[in-house]
Amino acid sequence: MCGIFGVVSSAAVTKTLLSGLKKLEYRGYDSAGLSIINNENKLKRIRCSGKVNDLKKLVNGSDLSGSCGIAHTRWATHGLPNTKNSHPHNSGKISVVHNGIIENHEDLKSKLKKLRYRFLSETDSEVIAHLIHSYISKNNTFFNSVLKALKDLKGSYALGILDEENPSTIIAASHGSPLLVGIKKNENFISSDIQAIAAKTKKYISLNDSEIAVLTNKKIDFYNLNGKKIKKVLKTSKLRENNISKNGYKHYMQKEIHEQRDIIEAIINDKVGSTKVLPNIFGPKSDAILKNIKHIHFVACGTSFNAALVAKSWIEEITNISCVAEIASEFRHRKVNVLKDTLYVAISQSGETADTIFSTKKAVSLGYKTILAICNVAESSLTRLSDYTFLTHAGPEISVASTKAFTSQLTSLLLLVCIFARYSGDRKTELMIVRQIKTLPKILKKVFALEKEMKSIAKHFTRKHHTLFLGRGASYPIALEAALKLKEISYIHAEGYAAGELKHGPLALVDKDMPVIGLMPENNLVDQVLSNLAEVKARQGLVYIFTNRKLKFKKNDKTNLISMPTCGHFIAPLVYVIPMQLLAYHVAVKKKTNIDQPRNLAKSVTVE
Repeated sequence: MCGIFGVVSSAAVTKTLLSGLKKLEYRGYDSAGLSIINNENKLKRIRCSGKVNDLKKLVNGSDLSGSCGIAHTRWATHGLPNTKNSHPHNSGKISVVHNGIIENHEDLKSKLKKLRYRFLSETDSEVIAHLIHSYISKNNTFFNSVLKALKDLKGSYALGILDEENPSTIIAASHGSPLLVGIKKNENFISSDIQAIAAKTKKYISLNDSEIAVLTNKKIDFYNLNGKKIKKVLKTSKLRENNISKNGYKHYMQKEIHEQRDIIEAIINDKVGSTKVLPNIFGPKSDAILKNIKHIHFVACGTSFNAALVAKSWIEEITNISCVAEIASEFRHRKVNVLKDTLYVAISQSGETADTIFSTKKAVSLGYKTILAICNVAESSLTRLSDYTFLTHAGPEISVASTKAFTSQLTSLLLLVCIFARYSGDRKTELMIVRQIKTLPKILKKVFALEKEMKSIAKHFTRKHHTLFLGRGASYPIALEAALKLKEISYIHAEGYAAGELKHGPLALVDKDMPVIGLMPENNLVDQVLSNLAEVKARQGLVYIFTNRKLKFKKNDKTNLISMPTCGHFIAPLVYVIPMQLLAYHVAVKKKTNIDQPRNLAKSVTVE
């Protein structure tokens, strides 16, 4: 899940490379580097461990100028995050940046060592540079050498390649990892995603699996792995570059948390009428397909998987449709028995998560009734794979810890629930959910008024090492999501549990130093959660209850009660997750962690 950027131009490209790379840094920030063909047509490379700003300092202190270059920001898979493992990797006059994993790199490495190639890194990527060079040394052209090397590779790759002997050319290739080509007069780009080139051009072409692009500043040619020219469709991005700024907030995460109310309101205004969800919001004639669905298979990773769990709870509560919610990394590697009239739903913020992409490719081959993607990025691999796409339109989410993507997914999934309620003959339930949905903007305004209280509570967590979050029903996935947010950005070990499972093990961890948070929207399970929390208090655990129920405790009772606004049962997950996001954020602020770029993580997980 590294970031790749490249540009070939009629002008100097160093500043453009650094600017583009900075916008890709959320994909990985263990190390960074770039290669340029300078004005003397010589290959020059600068690399460092650390972030793009560290690379910028090195570049500013060098005499580096040229009109053709590639750059890379790394999330470490093979090899430590140090300078020698940083990209680009060179071999003779060849320089390569790579995102993906080469599964047969050990075999290739052994063969190349026999040809007297010396390996200086611990990465799987270095074999690509040596492999291309080995073919060039046999008098193959640059293009044919790349073509032959690609046929030797097993695994996934997005590649940007330079050759000193072809100083005005970049060759790009993709298989199983995202890569697009940006197009501008006298200047062309390669990038891992559209946002890195949004300030330069809106015109782009996505590379599909086993496709190659040859770029100069004047033209771009596309090929398949057989070396045959292919035609590609030019697209126009609707992404606005100013959406990528922090807009005065201290962190992207803070900004993205506060954007949620407007995003949810926009979805509601666009997709919900006065009494019902509008027809065919999931695509042309989608209602006719959904009407006959008997089973649903949700597949996702991380935060998106927690959204799938909420949707499963909703659907099974109000319909006779059976639902399965599954982690994509498990789905893609197991035998799957597809029942007749099953809807496959893939959920992903980026639309580039490797496990979700490979799972969806598998789903396409298995004969599901239809494939639906819930996604935030129109220009993504997932949307191209799916029969139908619901775009959440949450805007770029830069912070690694997902917030607005989650609530926009939940809102979208709740609309799907309404449609299934309608076709289950439960028009009354659809009307009830629609009425709840329409109250969300006002209720969320009250929720954000709790931020001062979350900031105050946060100071109680800064010296804690463990936290438990408890919920039941649709609140259980919110407990999972709350735990994920806290551990992602504050590095506090946290777990989300179905409250009834407390006595089946986790209670052994509870003591006076462990905060336990109960999520208790008013429903028929409140009393059970209260009973579970009584077990915690009996072991001197620190109890925090988030609820809209009127509860009274004795003055000497150490229970912390956070009063939540009253809300409908179906919208409660959306209401209760936001204080959890704010709590995690303010804990991390007090602990002075790197909130937008937490250690060891990256935003878009494009490797297995």
